[in-house]
This record gives sequence, structure tokens and C-alpha cells, in this order.
Amino acid sequence: MKRVSLPGILALCVVVSAPVWIGACAPVQPKTDPMAAAAAQKKAEADAMAARQKAYDDSVRAANEAARLTREAEAKRKADEEEARRRAEADAKRKTEDAARQMAMLNSVYFDYDKSAIRSDQRMPLDENAKKLRDYRAEDKVIIEGHCDERGTVEYNLALGERRASAVKQYLTKAGIKKDRLETISYGKERPLAMGSGEDAWAKNRRAEVKRK
Repeated sequence: MKRVSLPGILALCVVVSAPVWIGACAPVQPKTDPMAAAAAQKKAEADAMAARQKAYDDSVRAANEAARLTREAEAKRKADEEEARRRAEADAKRKTEDAARQMAMLNSVYFDYDKSAIRSDQRMPLDENAKKLRDYRAEDKVIIEGHCDERGTVEYNLALGERRASAVKQYLTKAGIKKDRLETISYGKERPLAMGSGEDAWAKNRRAEVKRK
């Protein structure tokens, strides 16, 4: 029988015990629960889907908010434009009305004491009247009122007032205004423009007023 040496015995022990030792030292693998794994997978998928849905909902809200802001901005722009248009139309209308009033208004003419001749400084107001009567509402009839100050009798002032109105009518006729548009009337001293007894009041009352009928 062959004898086994000590080193041989030791080597044999190592060979025999190595697998056991290695198995004892290897980490223990946890057991996998199929149901728990499936539940975890399902939860992960649900979480991912919820995240995607939230991102989609956030993008929709953001788009809706942007669209709302755009609509509001557009509505405000249109409202501002409409307000500006109305304001411009109102301004234009007011200017037109102001111009119309200015064109419709005719100048009064003033006379020296006891005179019916047209003074040189009253020709310009009469020329303006003639231009307005030619250029604006040329179909209008006109009445020329003759007035006097308080001095003199009623009869005398009525006659003087008529002469003053007639002098204005003649001037306007020569300026191109048809006679059938012009009517005269005298009020004498019955309708003073300024009250008082003095040259300031008298000068204002010695007049002929030109009015559209």
C-alpha cells in the first residue's frame, strides 16, 4: 500500500473543502417575489403615465392661457382703436359744427350818430358776411334789422333804422347776394343792445344786425 505524504493530505483537504468554503462566503441572493415585481412594474408604468398626463395637461393649460392673453390683448387693441375712432369722429364733428356755427354767424354793422352810410371800418365785416352768404347755405334767407340809440323820437328812429338796414342790403346786393334773399326791418330804438345813457351804450345800439332766417 502506497503511503500518502502530509503535503498531499493538505492539498486534498483544500480541494474537498474549497467548494464549501466558497459557497459559505458567497453573498446570499434574495428571493424574487413575482407578484411584488409585477406590482412595482405596474406602479412605475402608472407613475410614468401620470407624469406624461401632467405634462400634457400643463402644456394645454399653458396654451389656453397664452390664447386667453392673446384674445384679451386683441380685444383691448380693438377697443382702443374703436375708442380712438369715436374720439376722432367726435372731434371732427365738433370742428365741423364749430365751423358751421362760425359760417352761420353774420356780423353786425355799426353806424355813426344819426347816419346810415356804411363806415369804412364796417366794410370788412360786411364783406365777410357776403362771402359766408355766397359760400355757405346759399339758399338761406336773411333779415337785416335796423337799430338806433335812445335819442330822437320813435318815428324818426324807425325811419333811421330802415335806412340803415337798406344801406346794408344795398351793400350785400352789390357784393353778389340776390335781393330776394334779403329782407329789411326797423326796430328803431325799441331793442337796445346795451342799456344806459352814454356814448358807450349808444355806439353799440346804432347798428344793423344781419341774421339768417
